[in-house]
Amino acid sequence: MRDELKIRKAIMKDIPDLIAIVRGVKSIEDYPGEYNRNYFIKMLKGHFVLSAELNGKILGFAEFEMDKHAKRVFLESIAIAKEFRGRGIASKLLEEVELFAKNKGLKLISMLVRDWNTDMNYLVKKKKYRKSDNFYLWEKRLS
Repeated sequence: MRDELKIRKAIMKDIPDLIAIVRGVKSIEDYPGEYNRNYFIKMLKGHFVLSAELNGKILGFAEFEMDKHAKRVFLESIAIAKEFRGRGIASKLLEEVELFAKNKGLKLISMLVRDWNTDMNYLVKKKKYRKSDNFYLWEKRLS
C-alpha cells in the first residue's frame, strides 16, 4: 500500500512539529518573536491551520484567515520542513486553502510573499496567482 499525504485541520498535538518546522524556515532577524507553544496555541485558536501529515509525521502547514466581508482568505504562511521540500506539499496545502475558500463562497485569496522566497514565488505563479495592484508594503526600520 502506498503512503498518502493527508491534509487535515491542525490540532494541539501538532504543536511540537509546527514549532520545529517554523524554526527551520524563518530567520530570527526577519521574524522576531518567540515561536513557542503559547504562540501556536493562539494561532490554532485564532486562525485556520491545516497540517500536511504523512505516516503520523507533520511535514508542513498552512495558516490563513477568513474575511467574509471582503469575501477573501488571507494566507498568512505556508511552511514545509526542509527535508520534505520539493515534493508538492506546499502545492497540496495551497489547493486545500483554495478548496476551503470556494466552499465558503469566498472569491479571493491574498498573501504577501517575500521577494527572496523564490520557491513560494514560483509556486504562486505556477498556480496562476498575480501580483495585486491594490497594496503596497511600507516599512520603516527604527533604530
